Amino acid sequence: MRTIIIGDIHGCNKELCALLDKVKPEKEDQVILLGDLFDRGPESWEVFHTVKSLQRTYGDQFVLLRGNHEDYLLREKLTLKERMIWDKVGKGATVASFKAHGEKMEEAAPWIREHCRMYYKGEGFQCVHAGLLIDPIEANDTETLIHDHGIAMRNCYKGPLTIVGHIALENPTWFAGDEATTEVLPYNEERPLPEKGTICIDTGCGKGGKLTALVKIQNKYNLICM
Repeated sequence: MRTIIIGDIHGCNKELCALLDKVKPEKEDQVILLGDLFDRGPESWEVFHTVKSLQRTYGDQFVLLRGNHEDYLLREKLTLKERMIWDKVGKGATVASFKAHGEKMEEAAPWIREHCRMYYKGEGFQCVHAGLLIDPIEANDTETLIHDHGIAMRNCYKGPLTIVGHIALENPTWFAGDEATTEVLPYNEERPLPEKGTICIDTGCGKGGKLTALVKIQNKYNLICM
């Protein structure tokens, strides 16, 4: 069984489908999405329906994490500053995508609320959308898990290996957690899975960058992109 972890999609359904075709998930595989399904890219409606299809196919082996863009959609009340930020980071593209199909963005909220979670703990790794400050993972507050940029800006988390998105980088990068050491990770090369630190696989899809998947097989991994 493989674990297929996919970074921030941001309304790019063509890239998502092409990546899935490349990775070729099988029925026994696990599929984990790190959040930020919508906004920026032009195909949020299509992404939503592709993701719903993944959930139907993989059932309990499907994991969707709550990213900051899901958080904007699901929160009952946003501050003026938060509304302005959401507008700035691509909300309009999602509204337009759903409207083009005769639907409203808000109609996706109940399904997303039902299926997304704050974090995931697996064997030899764990996943959050944004960041961690302390162990265990459940001891971190929602703001840290969904919105924090500390993984890249402070590089001070050296706990159990955590796969994250949220911070758009040119290439997948490992952060050792010692406030200094980072490593840009190659694509299409099987490597041992690190025991500590974080790997960020948000590579700027929706901003002109790539969509990246980390494919884990036992204690090794490979990175694949579209």
